[in-house]
Amino acid sequence: MLRKLILLSAMTLIFTMTACTGSKSGNEAPTFSDQTVQSQVDDLLDKIDDNPSNSEYRLQLAQIYHENGQSLEALKLLEEGLALDPNDVELKFKYGEIAEEKGDMRRAFTAYKEVLQSASGNDYLDRIAPKFTDAFVVTPLVNSPANEAFGSFNGDGSKIIYQADPDGNWDLFEYTLGDTASTRLTQTPYHEENPAFNPNGEEIVYTSTEEDTRDVEYSQLVRDIYLWNLTKSRKTNLTQNSSDDWLPRYSENGQVISFISERDDLSEARFDQLLSEVYVMENDGRFQHRVTHNDSEDGGAVVAPGSDKDQGTLYYDNNASGVFEIYKNDYTGKNERQITFNPSANDLSPDISANGDKIVFFSDRDGNYELYLMNSDGSVPVRLTSNPGNDLNPVFSPDGTKILFHSNRAGNYDLYLMDLSRQNTGAVLYDVLNSIDQALNALNK
Repeated sequence: MLRKLILLSAMTLIFTMTACTGSKSGNEAPTFSDQTVQSQVDDLLDKIDDNPSNSEYRLQLAQIYHENGQSLEALKLLEEGLALDPNDVELKFKYGEIAEEKGDMRRAFTAYKEVLQSASGNDYLDRIAPKFTDAFVVTPLVNSPANEAFGSFNGDGSKIIYQADPDGNWDLFEYTLGDTASTRLTQTPYHEENPAFNPNGEEIVYTSTEEDTRDVEYSQLVRDIYLWNLTKSRKTNLTQNSSDDWLPRYSENGQVISFISERDDLSEARFDQLLSEVYVMENDGRFQHRVTHNDSEDGGAVVAPGSDKDQGTLYYDNNASGVFEIYKNDYTGKNERQITFNPSANDLSPDISANGDKIVFFSDRDGNYELYLMNSDGSVPVRLTSNPGNDLNPVFSPDGTKILFHSNRAGNYDLYLMDLSRQNTGAVLYDVLNSIDQALNALNK
């Protein structure tokens, strides 16, 4: 279940492409029912026969093939051109673009690398760098040999709380921005996860497996949601039931906690196949109210600004369409509206800015999981991160100028901070090549 799982240069390009796609000999050119397209294809094929070394004709025909569902034929056509002139950089770049759009990242990254390493590499830097460079400045915030994940800001944005596994199980830690070390909050044999600050700074909510004493694997343990009053050192179990409850998140005013629960799936399905629903409750655990009623999996719920304990708006993800998309609803659950539409990709874990106008989320629409930003109605999506790792579970800072997320871009999962006020400019060739090498290494793992 996706919700619970979320967590070359040795060979020339020509050799790699030939080994992967084979020779074109013996293959006939594809035909198209659209006579306009077929006429363009026939004309370009005649021109290529007369001028086999003219790469412009090959580029045009490859694009037509690709746009009309014949991406493999496009790649083969470009291979022929590269066999005639291995130094034709534009053919290599187009090969990389089509391979990337087709989902063949190894060939795409190899092509981009060879383009950048050519004598004309700097001329292509602006076209390739955005594929491997974050849109805004990203800095490591908490990075250690352990995994760090699921960070959350306090009310004024001066601290974060997060989970880490230095002892093999998840515990909670607090970090003050600008400090060099974290403060450990828990050290138990259980798993404490998904922490979130109440905006008042006096309380946190988190999940724990403390009351599941069965001798089973971690993925089979049931979590409850706990309220921890930091000033009074008092902990209270808010969801005392035998189901799995997780990902509690406070509303902006601290009155409401949204969370995810499997308590309503009474089927005989395996534990990791039970369906989850979105819930809200008051900040002391009272009035636990089911919002969604879907025969599918809901997750990643967040309460929109302006909501109170009586009425409000939520954003969450749901896989009713076969992949996860992001939805908007109110507490009644009767006004569900889908706001992202990507039938071949997953859009997950929305978080909304304090003024309610922007949503940040992560998606695999471009291959691996990256961060995206869009308007709260789902319009104008913009990709924020570009790197070979998986960037997950983003949250806004209270002032909306930064995004906290966890990523395995450096190997294990660490916490990173993106500054939306500082755009990345002036990509350096060496850095982009290094990012491509990291991407290729990740594909080989």
